[in-house]
Amino acid sequence: MNKDEEGKLFGFFVNEGKKLNNYVRKKIRSINDMDAEDIVSDVMINLFNKPDITARIENLAAYVYRALYYKIIDYLRSDNRTISLESNFDGNGECLLIEILADKSTSVSNEAERKEFLSKLAQCLSSLDPKQRAVFIATEFEGKSFKELSLLWDEPIGTLLSRKHRAIKLLQRMLKDYRRE
Repeated sequence: MNKDEEGKLFGFFVNEGKKLNNYVRKKIRSINDMDAEDIVSDVMINLFNKPDITARIENLAAYVYRALYYKIIDYLRSDNRTISLESNFDGNGECLLIEILADKSTSVSNEAERKEFLSKLAQCLSSLDPKQRAVFIATEFEGKSFKELSLLWDEPIGTLLSRKHRAIKLLQRMLKDYRRE
């Protein structure tokens, strides 16, 4: 894929990103925002990985929406639904994971639970691929954007999105047995 085609695809996803996420949420009412974004990013990554894709597509929007439709069907058919990490966010989109980590509660049971969670989280993060761990920590804990990381690390945004997506899926799988009361 040449730079012009890549720019056309990237521009489409930048301009239409919210509409695409809303489309997924409309089709799957019970889906959370992060999983909807994951579905859209999967379609985007698949398009970026195909050689010369825009030369064969007459209507890019129709192609993307059809690809999303099939990705939604795959999501609904999957038996092994993952536990979302979005449960760590409040209604305003603020990360409660940071609050859990910074919680200075004096309760003995809360402190023990907090230490257990921190230990499990550290263990899971350390088992990730170093590049996946770096992009996850930079975006989730340091608040850096993918664009900023792309420029800083000289990596394509799609590659960073893919790494974070894989990291989240692995963390979800590793933390699925952990239940916070």
